[in-house]
Amino acid sequence: QVQRFDRASRVMPVAHPFFSRDNIMATFDSNAGKLHIWGIRTVPKFMWFCAKEHRLPCLNVDMIRYNSIDKAAIVSTDKKGLQTVTIWVFSSASRRSHYLPAGTIYPKRKSDRVQEVRWHLTEYAQTYLGIQWDDRIDIYCQERNIDSGWLCAYTISAAQFGPGKSIGSSSFTAAGEPTFAIDKQLFVYSQELEEGKTISDVAYEEHGELPLVHPFILTELMSWGKIEAVKRLLSLLYEYFRELSIDSKRNAALPLIPLQDLLSLDTTSKYSQSASQPPATSSMFSKYASLLGSSLGDDVLTMDSATPDFEQFTQEKADFVAEKLTEIKIKGLSPIDQTRLLSIVGTISASQIKDQSIDSMGVRYLVKLQLLELENKRTRTAAELPYRELNWALHSNSQAILLQICLQRHASNGLTWESARQMGLCVWLSNNDALQLEVEKMARNIFIAEGRDPTKCAIFYLALKKQRLLLGLWRTAHTHPDHSKMVAFLANDFNQTRWKTAAAKNAYVLLSRQRYLDAATFFLLSGKLSDAVRVCVTQLKDFQLAIAICRCYEGDSGPVLKDVMWKHILPDAFKRQDRWLASLAFGIIHRYDLVLQSLTDDLSKLGSQIGVEAEISSYSTMNVLDTELLILYRSMLDYSSSYRAPLVTQAELIAQTMTIFECLGAPIMSLVVLEWWRKELLEITKRSATSVSMASTGDLGARSGRDNASNFESGVPDMSAFAGFAGFGGSSANTQKPAVVDPIETGLLSMDSFGSMFSTMSTSGNASSHANEALSKLSSANETLHQRDIDHTSTSESPTQDVENESLLAVDIEDTPVQYACRVTLALQIIEFVSRSKADSDSHKDIDIDEAKQTVANILRLPISVFVAS
Repeated sequence: QVQRFDRASRVMPVAHPFFSRDNIMATFDSNAGKLHIWGIRTVPKFMWFCAKEHRLPCLNVDMIRYNSIDKAAIVSTDKKGLQTVTIWVFSSASRRSHYLPAGTIYPKRKSDRVQEVRWHLTEYAQTYLGIQWDDRIDIYCQERNIDSGWLCAYTISAAQFGPGKSIGSSSFTAAGEPTFAIDKQLFVYSQELEEGKTISDVAYEEHGELPLVHPFILTELMSWGKIEAVKRLLSLLYEYFRELSIDSKRNAALPLIPLQDLLSLDTTSKYSQSASQPPATSSMFSKYASLLGSSLGDDVLTMDSATPDFEQFTQEKADFVAEKLTEIKIKGLSPIDQTRLLSIVGTISASQIKDQSIDSMGVRYLVKLQLLELENKRTRTAAELPYRELNWALHSNSQAILLQICLQRHASNGLTWESARQMGLCVWLSNNDALQLEVEKMARNIFIAEGRDPTKCAIFYLALKKQRLLLGLWRTAHTHPDHSKMVAFLANDFNQTRWKTAAAKNAYVLLSRQRYLDAATFFLLSGKLSDAVRVCVTQLKDFQLAIAICRCYEGDSGPVLKDVMWKHILPDAFKRQDRWLASLAFGIIHRYDLVLQSLTDDLSKLGSQIGVEAEISSYSTMNVLDTELLILYRSMLDYSSSYRAPLVTQAELIAQTMTIFECLGAPIMSLVVLEWWRKELLEITKRSATSVSMASTGDLGARSGRDNASNFESGVPDMSAFAGFAGFGGSSANTQKPAVVDPIETGLLSMDSFGSMFSTMSTSGNASSHANEALSKLSSANETLHQRDIDHTSTSESPTQDVENESLLAVDIEDTPVQYACRVTLALQIIEFVSRSKADSDSHKDIDIDEAKQTVANILRLPISVFVAS
């Protein structure tokens, strides 16, 4: 092989089930920033192949240590000579998989040099890292923090074994105990830490699974529509507190919920109608009830069949839980976590008022708003809701109830601009009439709260085109120094060009004096809405105010509002790579297809496609490690039927989200994400199969069985519809790509390649012979392709063969897990159709199912074990 790299290391098999021939060696190219993971093939000959490729920043690498669960520790030296260890967590959904920078470990002294790095995986799937320096071994445990989450749990110093001693080499035993060599002695270090804890105990405390009643888990469950599961968990928490109030000495565990209930309960399911009715488990779940249920003892509260049904999480239960949360400390929750849990309990009880219901997006917005208010009180700041949270309210279908609750709970003393901006009210409230009504009330409240000063509320009255009402307010402001001037000026007719020009001149004078709010007010008075909006965006840095006056002045479809989005807000979002602000802007102008694209596509490429010019800033405010991108993408699929992200892009986003959840101590949320993805793939496959079946049925009258089998006459089946999959057995150079969209690029599976097989087997009469003929053609095509590969391999072994071509042949990157799943799905559908055809009629009895399985498995490069035994 000819492949550039300057550092190499074997892959550390920290967990045996994860180790395979695909993870043998890791190499790194410091100049290109490419990390390659190499595996071994033995058929048709022994060769190395690139199993994964990760693109990292260019580093001056001294050492790499990659383990078999896709985590890497890279030792590098910066320009100042400081040596650091950076940790990377990779998601393996694609050969160009995303990485998560999981932290940087700095030396205690500048002169420290790393001698060795070792990984260990505990029995509870927590990882810790042993870094051997010149004079010590530091053992680091991962924390529930994506950005820089590594804690030094213990240090073994060489000085404690005698003066002048140094550590020769180090590793971990199978039980996780540090082992190292000093001189001619080998030490196994099993000393306990403080309070009798081991390193594994500390690792679990810092990075173990969060309790199900943790506010982070509950918030994420609500985001995925699992509100009924949240209510059941809170009902179980109520029972937990009630048991403790009866017997305070009882050592009851925190409430649990079986996996089948957690994965099946959904706000859109039939079980959400009654919280007291447990879901009916499917036959698949009932087979594994002993695994997914709970048999952990009497002291664990669960929702299994032995537990009595719970009523709805009522207001009385919410009050009881809220009272006990202030008295009882829950294991695994900090005081701040319990305060956040208290706010979630209040939000859930408020969202289920009689005759009122709020969807999951609205509930998520309320929870985030309540948490922000608690944080502002704790830190004594006045932070606003991030753009991410405004997206939930914008796309909620319960905005009327949402508005009512927001005004009652967060603006009880009257709505002001500060409270409206904190809630993002003027951005997400879709009903323009309701918006104008609230803005008028807000302007009146501001006038009274500011000591009857009309200058603070003038911009809102002018946006509502109520100049006469503003004049009346000025007439009552006798103590204001500009009272007489403003009364005389506002009494003029501003429909005349003379007075419009006078107002514009005043606006420019105020702009030069840096009185920006007054300048925007006079621009509105002169009828120059675009100039007023430009002042709000560029000088005041308040795009919410710009949106508010646009919507009040010209409605939701005015040209100035669109101009603000396309020329100011979207370029700023693309410059900062802020997906949430971009999706919010597209949502305001009702471009839901672009909302989806802004969540998944590369923003720089998307900006060039839609004509938004923005220079990418080196400083990005967007946190790419965000689990909520997938949630909004999932929720927005119903709004747009013209766009679906490619399957590979979806898989990368899903794998990244699952990795983040596991890093944050929420593997249960990874299961929720995976369950949704399984259902989504199933629906995509059903739609694709239905469309192909209908197309094949329509062509039956026009084509005979002999014409349908003509695809196999050349000995090479038409696999062009799967051109996006790597190495399907046919060369793309020999088959012309059809005029259909690529399944990988569109997110939909194209089954046109098997249309002829379906239609052939669907014909009556000679269906059995046609099916056997098609399968035999497939078999012969497979043999032809296999022989072609052997011939090509033997040719490439010639000494005169170009070494670069040999490298291209051997370094063929394997297809991704999603592509593999698609091939398995297609294979199962083919065999299911063949089996059904054989069972439906006696004329189909000649079909050999086992032979069909072997043929399909060979063509699709699948093991025969993917099929159920006959």
